[in-house]
Amino acid sequence: MTAITEVALEMWRILLDSSPYIILGIVVAGCIKAFINQDFIIRHLRHGKYRSVVKAALFGIPLPL
Repeated sequence: MTAITEVALEMWRILLDSSPYIILGIVVAGCIKAFINQDFIIRHLRHGKYRSVVKAALFGIPLPL
């Protein structure tokens, strides 16, 4: 096989391995969009420069788990 074919096949394998996590992320994002009011998110993430970053980081920590 050529190098280009090998790279393409490896990229495809990585995509297949990560697809459940991508789908789960889409589902979680859809649930957040459907069930959490946008004003709630804005109210909690717009106060202060550092405070909103800390809140967003704390919310994002469990997502990869």
